[in-house]
Amino acid sequence: MKNRQTIVCTICCREKDRADKLLPAIRRYKSERIKAVAGLAREADLNFAILSGKYGLIDADEPIPYYDKLMGEGDLGEIIAANIAFLEKNEVGKVIFLCPDPAIDPHVQPYLRSIQASARGTGCKLEIIFLPPFPKFLEISGKTNI
Repeated sequence: MKNRQTIVCTICCREKDRADKLLPAIRRYKSERIKAVAGLAREADLNFAILSGKYGLIDADEPIPYYDKLMGEGDLGEIIAANIAFLEKNEVGKVIFLCPDPAIDPHVQPYLRSIQASARGTGCKLEIIFLPPFPKFLEISGKTNI
């Protein structure tokens, strides 16, 4: 069996660069959480992806336009299909998913359901890590091995 890669990912955010041109996702999203999780992925020498409310899983360097879309329950079918396509195309065997705790931020629920269903659909291992609220996460992110 082929060796499949492990990726690190987190969910997108509301705050975005509103530039009209396409920007890499990592630059489009304006979030300290996303930057911190990307840094953890870099330190662990793992690829980093972002779970977009509009596009599903995307590579952090993927150029995307500005959008304003929160993933809802009605989006799950389309997002799960996009996630599965991403996981298969990139030969992902494990996803380390870092996100806010849905008990604190209920908007996380559809994102969480989409990544769980996508992992099941592809046979990927899934490790979910609920992040503490900021700024506490920033304090510990430099001390965490993923």
